[in-house]
Amino acid sequence: MKNPTESSSEFLFSRFKISPTVKFCIVIPVKDEEAHILKTLISFHNQVDIFGEPFASDHFEILVLANNCTDNSVALIKEFQEHHPHLNLYLDEVKLSPKQANIGYVRRKLMECAYARLSKNGGGIIMTTDGDTMVASDWIAQTHWEIDNGAEAVGGRILLSEDELAGLDEFTRLHHFKDEKYRLLLAELEGKIINSEFDPNPRHHQHFNGSFAITTFCYEKSGGVPKVEHLEDCAFFERLETVDAKIRHSNKVTVHTSARCIGRTEIGLSYQLNVWKNLGNHAGDYFVESCASMFHRLTQKKNLMTLWELKDQTVSEFFETMQKIAPEITADEHIYKSLLDSRYFGEWYEKLIQMEKINLDKKFHNVPIDTAIKDLQNKLQEYSDYDFTQTSIL
Repeated sequence: MKNPTESSSEFLFSRFKISPTVKFCIVIPVKDEEAHILKTLISFHNQVDIFGEPFASDHFEILVLANNCTDNSVALIKEFQEHHPHLNLYLDEVKLSPKQANIGYVRRKLMECAYARLSKNGGGIIMTTDGDTMVASDWIAQTHWEIDNGAEAVGGRILLSEDELAGLDEFTRLHHFKDEKYRLLLAELEGKIINSEFDPNPRHHQHFNGSFAITTFCYEKSGGVPKVEHLEDCAFFERLETVDAKIRHSNKVTVHTSARCIGRTEIGLSYQLNVWKNLGNHAGDYFVESCASMFHRLTQKKNLMTLWELKDQTVSEFFETMQKIAPEITADEHIYKSLLDSRYFGEWYEKLIQMEKINLDKKFHNVPIDTAIKDLQNKLQEYSDYDFTQTSIL
């Protein structure tokens, strides 16, 4: 069992040579997942293409990193390897120090490893899921389809396993459904306002490591996963936004994950499920961002995107246009300099937030989730082509 150091990043899976036919590298961190890992691995056994035909197993590899396992996970993975020799499935075991034993470190090292391996083949697609998650039979193919059609990164739709969802108590399940409806409505509203050509409606709200993929080119452009202990997927998404990565929230790419309330990380889905479990029947205590806040924020962002496209204007023309497009933001020399110094819109937008030119905290207050859902439905009805089928999950 290896004992890595922070400075070492190429020790992982170094004894396994990547096949020259591999274009997809799937990374899976595992810590005490004996209850789920076989279901995860079996979901890769019969992958198909978008037409339902067998997907060539020599086109992808699976890197499973077992870190600090104390259960039967490793033995189960090895047994699966023996019974499925046609899969390029590789296992590495590590013993991490307390400083490194967090999902942020593990996921970052895995993705760095995947990037290095695919680079030997001229590039490819880095994909990640979890040890308690089952990917759809066309998971790889649908991800590839989205990237072939212009995306640089793909967040898949992450659903709770039906059997485990049914096992949740009534109130936890209700809170989960309401939260899903709220966030899908927000995603729909964002799609209407931002109107992205590479992430159009129908779309969803998830870009998490249960189902995420990125090209090696975009991964390199972004600088990789930030050094954080948890919520590394959120931090990575924010970084990707700063380099204007083309991120697709695809409903065609799906996985089903565990609905356990006790997880392997300090913050994550299991943490949120536990919050809802403790909330019980007090639904009125669950506050979220209001429709008014989101609408204002997205409209302002869209206006700034328009302004970004006019960055070649003179200083006076820029200030005049900004006054028309975004009058609530005070135009000054710092804003103009930050515009000129930025390579990407996302980079400039982040600078405006850091400069506190964009601050909604005092203007809007959070509201009960039921209020937010109702307001979002009313707002979306203003759009003539709105389709409620994407959000009718209750």
